[in-house]
Amino acid sequence: MRRLHAEERAHLDEKGYVVIKGLYSEDEVRDIRHEFEKEWMDLIRDQTFTQEKARPLTSLFYPVRDRHLVNERLKKLMLDPRNFSLIEDILGEEPLAVGTGCFYKAPGAEVLPFHQDNYDIGVTPGTTWAVWISLDEATKENGALRFVPGTQQMELQPPRLPAHISTYGQAVRVPKGYVIDDVPTSPGDAVLFNGQILHGSNANQTSYQFRRAFVTHFTSIEVKKVFVHYNSLFNRHGEIVKRKLNKAHKLQFEKPFLRQQDRSTSSP
Repeated sequence: MRRLHAEERAHLDEKGYVVIKGLYSEDEVRDIRHEFEKEWMDLIRDQTFTQEKARPLTSLFYPVRDRHLVNERLKKLMLDPRNFSLIEDILGEEPLAVGTGCFYKAPGAEVLPFHQDNYDIGVTPGTTWAVWISLDEATKENGALRFVPGTQQMELQPPRLPAHISTYGQAVRVPKGYVIDDVPTSPGDAVLFNGQILHGSNANQTSYQFRRAFVTHFTSIEVKKVFVHYNSLFNRHGEIVKRKLNKAHKLQFEKPFLRQQDRSTSSP
């Protein structure tokens, strides 16, 4: 099974992320894209996606979470032995799959602010690890991933905005003195990174290029508590594994946001 090469391991240790080139073949990528198209048509039919006047295109292509629970092909992709083998190599122990995401990143899609995955997933002890599979040529112009190297060891930071009031998720400030890496990828590449590192994606400034991706989040089998899907984690055999609910999984938001909320909810 696929393991990290020495130079990949060194890059991951230094930068906090690594691109595994060509982990999935052209034929496999074509098959995943086809599954995305089928999923999209189903979501249109059941009106999960409906066109919004202010966002006539992007409103039809919002991110979709955890379709592995209803789609056997995407579940199989989540459980692919290559994913488990790479994360096992990083963790040094058996991984568990937590959840998945389908990202369409249509033309006109906005910036995804910098955030930490484990802020919302809420595993403890430890953190999460993502396998982000690129399904299109991803560039700075159409929404490639961005990382802040060196933040992979940071504790969870209170975001400026909570995910529940933002279409594009929480927003965490980039600490002073840190640089930002834009990370282009090709179809079939996989990007690995943990749940602490600050990352996001550029806006899609193109007129006709999508930047699709499929991500699976993993954690260690030694995890004690999880916030999302704590009772429906999956081992490599596709068997459900349960853990306790992490009831204290989030930090408070930054004080300026809290003061703003206090003003907006106070009586006139």
